[in-house]
Amino acid sequence: MPGMQSRFIFLIMIAMTFPACSSPKKDVPPPDHVIVQLKWKHQAQFSGFYVAEEKGYYRNENIAVQFLEGGSDIDCASALISTQAQFAVIAPEDVLIKRGENYPLLAIGVIYRRSAVVFISHGDSGIVRPSDFKGKTIATLGAGGAVRDFELQFKAMMTHLDIDMTTISLVPYDPEYKGFIDGSVDVTASYLTGGVILLEKQGRALNLIWPGDYGVNFYSDTIVTTREMTEQKPDLVFRFLKATLKGWRDAVGGPANAVDITMKYAEVKDRKLQTAMTDAMLPLVNTGEDQIGWMKGDDWHGMVNLLLNQNIIPATIPDTDDYYTMTFLKKIYGNN
Repeated sequence: MPGMQSRFIFLIMIAMTFPACSSPKKDVPPPDHVIVQLKWKHQAQFSGFYVAEEKGYYRNENIAVQFLEGGSDIDCASALISTQAQFAVIAPEDVLIKRGENYPLLAIGVIYRRSAVVFISHGDSGIVRPSDFKGKTIATLGAGGAVRDFELQFKAMMTHLDIDMTTISLVPYDPEYKGFIDGSVDVTASYLTGGVILLEKQGRALNLIWPGDYGVNFYSDTIVTTREMTEQKPDLVFRFLKATLKGWRDAVGGPANAVDITMKYAEVKDRKLQTAMTDAMLPLVNTGEDQIGWMKGDDWHGMVNLLLNQNIIPATIPDTDDYYTMTFLKKIYGNN
């Protein structure tokens, strides 16, 4: 018996000495590092991205993500072309304009299926529709960057309604709304998810004039990459979009938790403000039709035609499959 016990102990020691021989570990590839250029400063506008990061959805897809803040002086398209970022959040009109300039950009999904752009006047001003803009001062001009969509949608709306622009005084958009507050500006562009909340928080009654009510139906925040990325790293594009949309679905389904997560990133640490932005954002993201992130050819054609009519993009702009693709959305959701 002692000899048998010694032999048993010896066999156990051998097994413990060479565990790797019986269960070899697979090599785990290093994560893909991805930089996302945001359209504006960190705030609830981008909560779905933050949710995807904090809940580990990017990590589950073996992606290490970094978010770059945007601003009025940030050209998101150039960040992509220079490879400073692999993905960016860009207004769809900027995608079309850059494609007209031969930038190889490709939209792979849209977050805001309805634009957050509105034009606002004081509640007692009597300015309630675009035809009331005649003879008024409108703050909508922008040199570029994130506020460019104000000017583009304004001009598209006025052109579509055949309103003489020479009867209107256009001035630069001011994110602090000083002219609008002191009365030197009659109407200002704004975002439903931004300036409208700030002004209403001050107790101001506002009239909201939506371009979508007057034939200008634009998407807003769009997820964009380069054609090179979709051709050379399609699996990475798919994994990134899959994780991102999962984050956005969670943000829509659990807005209170999305605010909690957003507070870790937000530049303005005001929970009531971030909550109000989230509440305003939800119906623009989850429109009740199709899937979150889904795009439609008819919507893109409508945006193209409105920009063509005001000579903002060239008539030679490529076919639709050259500035947006449904490949990755269909792979995620199926051919809905």
